[in-house]
Amino acid sequence: MFQMENKQIGTFNTFMKWASLVILFVQNTATPIIFRYATTGAEAKSRYNMATAVVCAEVIKLMVSGLLIIVEEGFSLTKAVSVLHREIIQKPGSTLKLAVPAVLYFIQNNTMQIASANLPAAVYKVTYQGKTLVVALFSVFLLRKMLSRAQWLALFMMGSGLGISQISRATESAAADMANAKEQSYIAGITFVLIGCFCSGFAGVYFEKMMKKPDHAENNVPAKKPSMWVKNVQLALFSILIGLLSIAYQDGGLPMDGTLLNGFTPPVWAMVVNNAASGILVAMVINYADNILKGFTTALATILTCIVSVPLFGFQLNALFLVGMVVVVASVLVYGGQIKLHIYLYPYSWWSVEPATCKAVRTWGDKNDGLSPKDIAQRGLLDSSGEEDLMPRNTAGVGAAAAAEISENTPTTTTTGQKNI
Repeated sequence: MFQMENKQIGTFNTFMKWASLVILFVQNTATPIIFRYATTGAEAKSRYNMATAVVCAEVIKLMVSGLLIIVEEGFSLTKAVSVLHREIIQKPGSTLKLAVPAVLYFIQNNTMQIASANLPAAVYKVTYQGKTLVVALFSVFLLRKMLSRAQWLALFMMGSGLGISQISRATESAAADMANAKEQSYIAGITFVLIGCFCSGFAGVYFEKMMKKPDHAENNVPAKKPSMWVKNVQLALFSILIGLLSIAYQDGGLPMDGTLLNGFTPPVWAMVVNNAASGILVAMVINYADNILKGFTTALATILTCIVSVPLFGFQLNALFLVGMVVVVASVLVYGGQIKLHIYLYPYSWWSVEPATCKAVRTWGDKNDGLSPKDIAQRGLLDSSGEEDLMPRNTAGVGAAAAAEISENTPTTTTTGQKNI
């Protein structure tokens, strides 16, 4: 019976993982298109207030997350309120920790809008995939995730593809007719995209770390695995507070004369709703998959965004941009294992193992007997006979030490039932 229940739970988790990733793929394809329309529809002096747009999105996210908590608690409003009181009020330490990603997400949401106002939608989308590199690096150091040789190669390929796409300097013919045509700056757009990549990457990994381990007991409240919707409520509350402070600072106080929503056209409202949906979808992906997989899913959306940008904005695809885009897609396939590398003396079994140096850096600080990462890496290159194990080889027919090394570096299952990639 227990095996049947575990199988059903596993099937549900698998379904939720792929369903959330597919929906996120569609939403991420539309995001740069919607943002481009919303942010270029007026000059800066008559444009909507960006902080207000973020606050509106967070209010929607707050309401949706609250409803999902009620559903989670068996449609009981009383139980939902009790959960919020226990997790937010009675655990001030855990609540305050979420101020860090809330600030970073607020900055990221603003930089997304500024970048979209200055960059072609396709260029913005391709460049923003750089956050995957940030996520991967922080995942290794903060979440102690293992990345195989193939995955490190995929990240290098993605970085190269992004660089090539920037060299292309692809443009939109429709940019000349946009309301903010004279204000657009390619350099400013790239700068704000990079800031957004760092903020989003670090905040995402920080939030994932909080989601995948129980809080410490506070004020005699037992520790348990946190609900992603409660965390979403906490993030939304902090973001709303930060946004209101930002609006008050810009306007010398909160406007009470009805001007708060000036400039909110239909495309702007579409952007607000899209932004709120993104926050909900990201929370689902974090709970059922992980940040790196989410990053590579959005990389796939880049292709469709670029194709749609041609008829919508007159995006001018050139050879360099296409090469960069192909390299990014190839990196996705290599990372996900759809392309299994087997190059002469380097079989797939060699590519599927974590490099010794990377493992040494990742595990440094654990039980290393005071050894430096270099010493640990050197020890990792020795087999049980004390001889250097530098030559790659197949798992079949090799010694127990080699098999153990490969087994140790294959994806494992965490306590939450998800796979570490």
